[in-house]
Amino acid sequence: MKSRLLEMAGVGLLVAFASTSALAQGAVERGVNAAGKAVGDTGRAAVDAITPSPGPWTADNVSAARPFGAIDVSRAGTTPDQVRTWSQARTPQERSELNGRCSVIGNPTYSSRYPANAQQFCRTFTTAQAGPPPATKY
Repeated sequence: MKSRLLEMAGVGLLVAFASTSALAQGAVERGVNAAGKAVGDTGRAAVDAITPSPGPWTADNVSAARPFGAIDVSRAGTTPDQVRTWSQARTPQERSELNGRCSVIGNPTYSSRYPANAQQFCRTFTTAQAGPPPATKY
């Protein structure tokens, strides 16, 4: 009888260890999957930060906190000539994105949502895009 009890206790202990191992393995797999997702999300965010967004642009997706998305307009200048020169160094996709975002930012229905500097940039950007390129000085 004693041997039978020891045998049953041994089986119970084996099941307990097996269950603990399975739980631990599941936790590790969930952790690895979560880490992989986090790395994937971070990677996508990094790509998004350098890749212009395709639009279409609406007041719902042009945020007041980041009206130009990932495009840094801080070095564009303040005059139409400066902004025109700066914009010529942007990709066609970036210029298209800026046009789309500025159409929302400059829309009188939504303009009060956006900071004054974003509105001013858009006015200057629109003027720069519409005007002729600066004359070459010799």
